[in-house]
Amino acid sequence: MANLGIFKTFDAEGEIAPYRICAHGSKDHAVKQAAAKTDALLGTTDELGRQPNNRVDVCLDKMPEVEAGGTLAAGDPLTSDANGKAVKATTGGDRLIGFALTSASAGDIITYIHAPGTLGVAASPAA
Repeated sequence: MANLGIFKTFDAEGEIAPYRICAHGSKDHAVKQAAAKTDALLGTTDELGRQPNNRVDVCLDKMPEVEAGGTLAAGDPLTSDANGKAVKATTGGDRLIGFALTSASAGDIITYIHAPGTLGVAASPAA
């Protein structure tokens, strides 16, 4: 269950789906749907995504929710795929949005621990 924290409303640059990872946009106070593991990741959208007024609410702390883009294990470091979905970060230099709180399959909505950063070294494979 999500333990939602601080939400900030931003201008949306393009379409942003619900439960997707957002990255900084091209202007101040704007975000876009993340499209790469090297994007400057910021937070995730709520269940609404981009609104008709081109604004979007983004959760910036605690334990928000995100849509999984593949198989995840609890504790996996999370980054973005090309569609703003959470996938396991595996390469040193991948930008992180946080860490999976539970396991998931593609399409699942999961809670994660919000902890933006950069993966320093390649993640070890699952045992």
